Amino acid sequence: MSDGGIESKFLMSIDISFEPPVVATPGLVVINVTGGSFEGPQLKGDMIGPGGDWARVQDNGNWKIDARLAMRTDDGETIYCYYGGVVRMTEELAARSAAGEVLTDADMYLRSAPNFETSSEKYGWLNDIMAVGKMTRFGAGQLNYQVYEIL
Repeated sequence: MSDGGIESKFLMSIDISFEPPVVATPGLVVINVTGGSFEGPQLKGDMIGPGGDWARVQDNGNWKIDARLAMRTDDGETIYCYYGGVVRMTEELAARSAAGEVLTDADMYLRSAPNFETSSEKYGWLNDIMAVGKMTRFGAGQLNYQVYEIL
């Protein structure tokens, strides 16, 4: 994939299961990640606890993501993933999501910038890449991302 001189390649799909968001304060939404999986050409595995998102609600209603996830590959290696991002959230989208509707990237803008840390020699290359994530589905306790490495 190339766009305006920036090249990327598919890194992985991430599927996250979560509990209903908790409004901790008027400016903070906490989302507990309960499970999930990831899979790409060079790695695959499952989300393991703990994990979650501490999203800050902006004055305009949009969210600033602050997510942290623990991942275990199918060959037993552990990867820490943390990322910031943006969700363009409107009252209508929040109501649709709260009603259990599944939103797609055509409905809502949700982008992230995942970072990875691991002590695994096999997956150590993740420590030194830049990645971006694009939401494909959000709602009914599920979040699906497509993640790309920026080349």
